[in-house]
Amino acid sequence: MVKPSWVLGACLLALSCNEATEGESPVEEERSDRASLSPAELLVRASLDLRGIRPTPEELAAVEDDPDSVDAMVEAFVDDPAFGLRMKDMFAGAWRTRIDFYPLEEDTYDEAQAATHGAIGEEPLDLIAYIAINDLPFTHLLHSTETLVDPVLLEQWPLEAVAEDGTLLPPGVVRARYTDGRPSAGVLAMNSVYWRHSSTIENANRGRANALSQALLCQSYLDRPIDFPSDLDLTDSESIRDAIANNPACQGCHSTLDPFASYLWGFMYGEAEQPQPTYSPELERAWRIYTDTAPAFFGKPGDRLADLADHVAGDERFVACTVRRVYEGMLGRKAVLEDEGALAEHREAFLAGGLTLDSLARSILADPSYRGQRWTPRFGGDPEPVHEKVAPVGVLASSLQSLSGYTLTYNGRPATRLDFGLRALAGGSDRGDTTDVSTGAVLVQRRLAEAGAIFAIDNPDVGGRLGSYIAGVDLSQPPTPDQIVELVRVVRSRTLETDHPEIEAMTRVWADVLAIETPREAWVALVTAVLADPDHLLY
Repeated sequence: MVKPSWVLGACLLALSCNEATEGESPVEEERSDRASLSPAELLVRASLDLRGIRPTPEELAAVEDDPDSVDAMVEAFVDDPAFGLRMKDMFAGAWRTRIDFYPLEEDTYDEAQAATHGAIGEEPLDLIAYIAINDLPFTHLLHSTETLVDPVLLEQWPLEAVAEDGTLLPPGVVRARYTDGRPSAGVLAMNSVYWRHSSTIENANRGRANALSQALLCQSYLDRPIDFPSDLDLTDSESIRDAIANNPACQGCHSTLDPFASYLWGFMYGEAEQPQPTYSPELERAWRIYTDTAPAFFGKPGDRLADLADHVAGDERFVACTVRRVYEGMLGRKAVLEDEGALAEHREAFLAGGLTLDSLARSILADPSYRGQRWTPRFGGDPEPVHEKVAPVGVLASSLQSLSGYTLTYNGRPATRLDFGLRALAGGSDRGDTTDVSTGAVLVQRRLAEAGAIFAIDNPDVGGRLGSYIAGVDLSQPPTPDQIVELVRVVRSRTLETDHPEIEAMTRVWADVLAIETPREAWVALVTAVLADPDHLLY
């Protein structure tokens, strides 16, 4: 195996070798001057956003030959099965179910247990993927009578498999239905949501209700200013109950939060140390005992979870929140006041398209801000154009995997989805992806780049797109300029001339490493340098 220190040194050299021009590198200079994305850049961005991979050399060539074809090409990405996987990633930060560990009875963490932890976290997200790839209205998230789960959960929870009906399924899941008498309410009836967002009897499901409000309506009660009474004893349960019932400052939130929470008592586990897999219909009216607050959704009364699902599905905030999540996921930044006009435009397209995620994604693909252009929406505002954005760690990992065939896992789980793996180091968490490039993100990219380069060179038959490239070169010989040009084209989706300063610099990388190592290790250093280029972190 190549020595990491030499490879890292080669990467650093490659990343700094663009200093052929004084001041800025050619790439930086090109990016700072542009007014909007070129067709090739738009192709790369849309492919990474909607498929999680870079465009193929053939797709890049087609756009270079006919720039006007890019609109049709990027729209076609919405029809790719990988679109559902990217929608999962965009909504993962809303549901926060992708965590390292769930409180299972077993205290081991072998591959079988790791699979269970991972499967639990994917349940609500797989329903989103299912909605995306089958062009279903997003209200199906609340009205589905079934769930989609990894088969491992059929043995853990009260689930029965449902016969296939010809619809498309996300990879690795089966259609299933809960058999314990819980109401049919889509994501609101999923074990995973309440296992992730637990509650004590004292809290009375309020934390859960807030988590649902945040995920479905983009509104958190914790964001509201609260003026606590100075004489309130927060250590005394009876004092707290009295304030919630009678103090105007507390009622400002609890008048809507507590009725929302009253829908959720069937998932209360009492004093059990572990979350229970079975729903308890007999506890649905336990609110009479603990809060004496009847179920309601912002003044609309109801009885069971199905009523709550209907109320949320008919709420304008649910539509607006969905638009905001996909908009922020594709633009790679938080929406601010100046984006409200653009959000209104996409809301109209979402409604006109039957609330399908593909209609929403197509609308955002055409957004001038997404393409790096300034514009004034019909509804006002001055949204900031996105010239560059940070690659989410999931996109970085999936792109490098498609190129090299390598995935870093821990007991079978992708390390980029684990905080104790690489996710936190790269700047992300279960709350979502970072929008800033950090030192940690650079280190994660370089480590994956090095491992991917070694894997692709040692396993060209399964080494992703790089495998085909490597199979066509002689690893005992130095690369020619044409070979490096092709390598950059395959890995970075950029077309450079053979006399470009970057090509000359990468030729020196190979030669410098050869002076102290073998030709194979020089090739590893070269491929690592191209995989570690900033193009993979910023696009």
